[in-house]
Amino acid sequence: MGKAKKKLLKITVAILYGLLSAVGINIFLLPANSYSIGIPGIAQLLHAILKLGAIDLSISDLVILLNIPLFVIAWKLFGREYTTYSLLAVAANVVFLKMVPNVVILKEPLTNSVIGGLIIGIGIGLCFRSDFSTGGTDVIVTYLQKRFKLKIGSINNYINGCILITAALFFGFSGAIYSFISMVVTSLAMDYVYIQQKSTMLLIFTREPVILEESLRKLGYGATIFKGRGIYSQSETDLIVLMTKNSQLSSLKKMIKLCDPKSFVSIQKADSILGNYYQINRAK
Repeated sequence: MGKAKKKLLKITVAILYGLLSAVGINIFLLPANSYSIGIPGIAQLLHAILKLGAIDLSISDLVILLNIPLFVIAWKLFGREYTTYSLLAVAANVVFLKMVPNVVILKEPLTNSVIGGLIIGIGIGLCFRSDFSTGGTDVIVTYLQKRFKLKIGSINNYINGCILITAALFFGFSGAIYSFISMVVTSLAMDYVYIQQKSTMLLIFTREPVILEESLRKLGYGATIFKGRGIYSQSETDLIVLMTKNSQLSSLKKMIKLCDPKSFVSIQKADSILGNYYQINRAK
């Protein structure tokens, strides 16, 4: 995919997130008195608390104010491109929050919380999958995910615990419970959509280790080679062990088949990774 198409895809994803987030909040979460995750959720909560004191600041305005310091941090940590697309996602969210009407389609709070959380989670996951965030606390989440290889949904659960506690203190446990359900659904949807964070281990049995080794090195992969011997044939066989992201698995399998059509490859899901594993981030 060319650079122009990549940029257009990222812009489309950023705008789509803005629409999905606004629909999830205005049409589903607000009628259920349920709060979203991250900065939108904090903005919802602050909006409700300020209204108790007769201060009427819109959710979209609060989203802008809360994101300013975090975008300064994002610029320093992740650079111009990441921050630009994240800023576009936030801007789209602000615009659609003003455009999407506060209407009640469903009256059941639990259903609203689940649907709203699902819609928002899909939008956030698409942004992470496109290598940028939705701004706000996602800046912190992105840093922790890249630094410690943690799941983005799990990190968000810890961060958003503060929203739940505050909601319970000000508005009772009912809203907090529905918010918790919404946040869990959002986190699960984020992790499901964001397949790039999931890693896979490949065991490659080959008699052409030199060719494969050169190809893997050119692509930026690290791997470990073991000498082996077939029990039945008694012939020497090399075993190459490496980790890759699911998003790179298809191209990697094609490369292996091209280098050694007779190789045997075992692919295993890696649910947890510990130790000195460096996850590459090749240009897509």
